Amino acid sequence: MGKDHFLNHFYLPLLIGSMIMMVGCGDPIIEIEEANTYHWQKNMNEVEFEKLKNDMSYIEVVETAGGAGKKVKNNEYRWNDETLLTQAYIVKFKDDKLIAKEIIAVKGHSNR
Repeated sequence: MGKDHFLNHFYLPLLIGSMIMMVGCGDPIIEIEEANTYHWQKNMNEVEFEKLKNDMSYIEVVETAGGAGKKVKNNEYRWNDETLLTQAYIVKFKDDKLIAKEIIAVKGHSNR
């Protein structure tokens, strides 16, 4: 009984501590996206695109856009435009630093 009693008293604080750690160590991208009033705000617009500067990190771009981009290639992400179905934004990174950005035309069916 002594060993079981010890384990019960050990696991409960460990479980509670683990739960506190998980809540305290949230995903910053999810926190950024949940701060938006509307779900479409996780996309990008031209004003936000113009704010992007070389050497920004991916997380800085996510903060500027209000949401994460969709990975299209290694170190290349795409954000759809918030309002226009005919354009999107491609942002390229190297060593987690922005190196290039471009506006692309979108043709065909949108999945928004």
